Amino acid sequence: MSAYTIDKLPDEALPSLDELVGDVRILAEKVGVRLALEIAELFDGTTARFYGTKRCILRWRDTQMREEYDRGGISVTDLARKHGVGERHTYNILGMAPLEDKQLKLF
Repeated sequence: MSAYTIDKLPDEALPSLDELVGDVRILAEKVGVRLALEIAELFDGTTARFYGTKRCILRWRDTQMREEYDRGGISVTDLARKHGVGERHTYNILGMAPLEDKQLKLF
């Protein structure tokens, strides 16, 4: 392992955002140059795929839809339109067990 790593470089030794290309530049625009380079150094040229963000967003949306429907005052049609999903899918979402109810209780 080299004694020279991104975390040990002074700020003036880091490239500017304009000097970065590809995925590292996209990442740097979100998290900053130093952190993007540390992540790139961690993966060291291997392909990295990040899964799971869509699932988190959909889980949150589904929870919001269930809570809003349970409060009342909104039809399934209006709820579907508000969240950009079809009526059939809305019925599916409302019919699913909430996450905390999926785990069986032992005691």
